[in-house]
Amino acid sequence: MNRRTRSKTHTEMLTEKWNQIEWMALPSKIKQGITSFPKWHRRALMILIPVTLILIMIPVPKISIETKANTPKNQRVSVPINTRGLSEQANSTTITSGENTGGEGSLNEQWIEYKVKSGDTLANVFRTNNLSMTDLNALAKIEGVDKPLSQIKQGQLVRFKRDAQGRLDILQLERPNDSVMFFRLSTGGFGRSK
Repeated sequence: MNRRTRSKTHTEMLTEKWNQIEWMALPSKIKQGITSFPKWHRRALMILIPVTLILIMIPVPKISIETKANTPKNQRVSVPINTRGLSEQANSTTITSGENTGGEGSLNEQWIEYKVKSGDTLANVFRTNNLSMTDLNALAKIEGVDKPLSQIKQGQLVRFKRDAQGRLDILQLERPNDSVMFFRLSTGGFGRSK
């Protein structure tokens, strides 16, 4: 049997089945089928079928993704940075509570700057400014791969702040393209930004 003959017989079979459907008796058969369901199922169908049809008919709003065509992807944004250390912030709360600090708070808020001289190491900078070598060792442990502490150069600016006890609170190393900041954590150790 070739394809044309087969498709004709298939089409003929479908039309015969279509014609055999008793269209007038169909509503009564549907009604008999529905009444054969338990009472709770019929009630559920009476609710679910209209709700489903309504949900199918309701148009869904298109979700539009706003693209920021006005701002370039690699745009620099200025972010305000709180340069006060945690210990200074704790001191400022004691000042507002009415305790007298004896003028120590004003000294702590000043940045001390040191310009690296020829042959200086960071250990020399710490000794010159009476900073703890223990703090330097703690900083060296978190220095990172780029080694900003080990590679200071002549003319580079080193800025730092002390806390109320005179310990190093914030250390900032200015580099030609950026700066690296180390700061004392509430645990007593140090953290690094950037």
